[in-house]
Amino acid sequence: MMTDRPQRPASLGDWAGALRLHHWAKNALVFLPVVLGGVSHSGTAWLSALLGFLGLGLVASSTYVLNDLIDLADDRAHWTKHKRAFASGRISIAAGLVVLPLGLAGGLGLGGLAHGPPAVAMLCVYLALTLGYSFALKRVPILDVALLAALFTLRIALGVVCAGVAWSAWLLVFSMFLFSSLSLAKRLTEIKRLKALGGERLPGRGYVTADEPFVLAMGVALSAAAVLVMVMYLIEEAFGTGLYRSPQALWAFPLLLALWLGRIWLLCGRGALDDDPVIFAIRDRVSLALGALVALSFVAAVIL
Repeated sequence: MMTDRPQRPASLGDWAGALRLHHWAKNALVFLPVVLGGVSHSGTAWLSALLGFLGLGLVASSTYVLNDLIDLADDRAHWTKHKRAFASGRISIAAGLVVLPLGLAGGLGLGGLAHGPPAVAMLCVYLALTLGYSFALKRVPILDVALLAALFTLRIALGVVCAGVAWSAWLLVFSMFLFSSLSLAKRLTEIKRLKALGGERLPGRGYVTADEPFVLAMGVALSAAAVLVMVMYLIEEAFGTGLYRSPQALWAFPLLLALWLGRIWLLCGRGALDDDPVIFAIRDRVSLALGALVALSFVAAVIL
C-alpha cells in the first residue's frame, strides 16, 4: 500500500529527479537571443540572461513538484512515472509543499534581478500557463501540445527580455512549430507504449490509441513547417542583420534541423524514442554531433 511517509530519508538524487534538474538544459533557450540578437559581446546581457536562466529553472522546478503532487494517482498507474520520487513515496507530500513556495519565491526574485518587472511578468506568464496545463488543459488533445510549445517559446521570449534585443516573429513561430512537433513525438511514444501494454486511454491525458495515425501525421507536418520557417527566418532577418561575415554558412541550419527531426520521427515510429525527445537529444550521440555541426556553422558565419 502506498503511503505519504517515505521509508528512508530522500537522497540528493531523489530531489534532483523531483526537481527535474536535468530539464534545466531546456532553459538554455534563454541564451539564444543573446547570440542571435547580436549582443554576445555584452557581459551585461550574458549576466542578465544567466539570472533569467536560474530564475526560470527554480520556477520550472517548482511547477514540476506541483504537477507531481497533482498527478500522484495518475503517475502511480503509469508504466514509468510510478518510479518518480513523490509517486513512489521516497519524498513526502509535506516536503513538496515546503519546497514549492520557496522555489517560486526564489525564481521570481532572480527574475527581478535579471531585468526587473518585465522578466518577472514573463516568469508569471510561464507559471500561469504551467498551472493551467497541470490542472486541466493537459487533458485536452492538441491544446496540450500547443501549451507545451508555448512554454518552450516563453523561454526564448524571456531571453529576448533579459538581453534587451528586438523581437523576431519568425523565430517565435519557428519555436512554436518545432516544439509542437517534438511534443507530439512524446505523445506518440506514450501512445505506442500504451498500445503495446494493451491499454486504450493515456492516464491523465486526452489521447487514445486510435489517435496514433493523426498524431504521427500532425507531428511530421509540423516538423516540416518548422524547417520552412527557419528558412524564412534566415532570408527575412538573419542575412540582413550585418552580424555575419559569411551568412551563407547559416544554410547548414535548416539542413541539419531536417536531418535531426527526421531521425526523431524515424525513431519515434519504431518505438525507440524516450518519453521526452528533448532529453533524448541531450543524451543521443547523433543529436549531439548534429548540434555541434550547427554550432560550427554559426561560428563559420561569424568569423570566416
